[in-house]
Amino acid sequence: MKARVDKSILLNDHSGYILPHAPEAEESLIGSLTSPAGARILDEVSTDLAPEMIYDIQRSIIYSAILALRQENKPIDFSLVLDKISQMGKGDEVPRNIIAQLFARGYDLHHAELHALIIKQKYLQRKTIELSQTLNQQAFDDTQDIGDVLFAAGNQIEQLQGSLIGTSGIKSIKEVAHSSYSEIDRKVGLFASGKQTGITTGLCDLNTSTTGWKGGELIILAARPAMGKTAVALHMAKSASKEGTPVVIFSLEMDGNSLFERLIASECSVHPSKLKSGNLSADEINSIGTASGILYNLPVHIDDNSSVNMGYIRSVSRLLHRQGKCGMIVIDYLQLISESGASNRNREQEISRMSREAKIIAKELNIPVILLSQLNREVDKRPDKKPILADLRESGSIEQDADMVIFVHRPEYYGIEVQDNGHTVSNYGELLICKHRNGQTGKVKFKHNGTLTKIFDYDTRGYSDVVPDDKPF
Repeated sequence: MKARVDKSILLNDHSGYILPHAPEAEESLIGSLTSPAGARILDEVSTDLAPEMIYDIQRSIIYSAILALRQENKPIDFSLVLDKISQMGKGDEVPRNIIAQLFARGYDLHHAELHALIIKQKYLQRKTIELSQTLNQQAFDDTQDIGDVLFAAGNQIEQLQGSLIGTSGIKSIKEVAHSSYSEIDRKVGLFASGKQTGITTGLCDLNTSTTGWKGGELIILAARPAMGKTAVALHMAKSASKEGTPVVIFSLEMDGNSLFERLIASECSVHPSKLKSGNLSADEINSIGTASGILYNLPVHIDDNSSVNMGYIRSVSRLLHRQGKCGMIVIDYLQLISESGASNRNREQEISRMSREAKIIAKELNIPVILLSQLNREVDKRPDKKPILADLRESGSIEQDADMVIFVHRPEYYGIEVQDNGHTVSNYGELLICKHRNGQTGKVKFKHNGTLTKIFDYDTRGYSDVVPDDKPF
């Protein structure tokens, strides 16, 4: 039989080696598909074996024709395969005698799945060699950014890994039941030991409302500018990391140093303006050192690249997740993420696509993703200034993708006085849970210091102890 041989099959220009392939396995598999049990065998192997995985071009075309007949619920016989290949416009590429030889070859029903696996492995070997050649060429090309080269290579490797393990998500009800019961049993054990089932949110009342962040959840944390959504998100990230969850923060608005200063201010009682000016006393320097020591050991990674798209975020998250360094993601914030470059999409469609991809990342890695988002100006036109779901900026699909939508609201910012038992409450905030796919909606109160660097439970007794850090000098 005629094998596919061209320049691409050489490992390099001087090696002369033919790329890995298994002609005997290919012939045997196709022979098995012509047997009375061919339809059953095809159903078992076709979900994991695509035509392009077959090395020999003629056998690949014959396999495509057999797949097409199966999809049409037609029998797999010589005349129908011959006719289907003709319909595909490939009659000149696959002579009649080649098809006849395969049909006359005989079959090995007991090893058909093994032959399919061998064919697939050889295909992945070829793709790996092809990728290494491309990567080698691009690495020598000074006109290409090495970061782009590596991320593109990483994506291709992940695709090959996906092909290796298979992509079918179908499970029997027994498998689902077993997995579900194990998860319920885990939750029962945690509850009995006084622990919550999800990752801590950093606020007791919010933990009670949500039972913590869960794997696969997309949490939208949204607010108007200056409401403190970054401060709340950092509090959530720091709280989770202190309990051992590795957190990745994509900070598109603030650089890493500024973000770390915010974290220091949240951990000690030094005013942020003093951190910026450097006008620090010896005690304050010691306090900063202690706070830095605590933060230094937290499992947190910060990516402050200000121009990234969702593909970049997904690649970095996958890489860190494989290394055990990504158990929760915070993205600050949605509207700053770069567009994909597709010219046929408007901004609303881009935002919709990005929120959908954030949900896919959460589900794929089975971790919570906290995605910060701006709200439109309609909030400011209302007397109570309270946001609603319709205020999600640029896209209603954000609400659709999210498992939870939480708004940060600070009435005091708008000059609205809040009373509690006849007393005015200062430094007061609310987290408005306006969507909760797996629970109840409602309001969670919180307090903060004057600089909005520290977030507390509403009834925190030690709240008054932190007031001095509101004094800059």
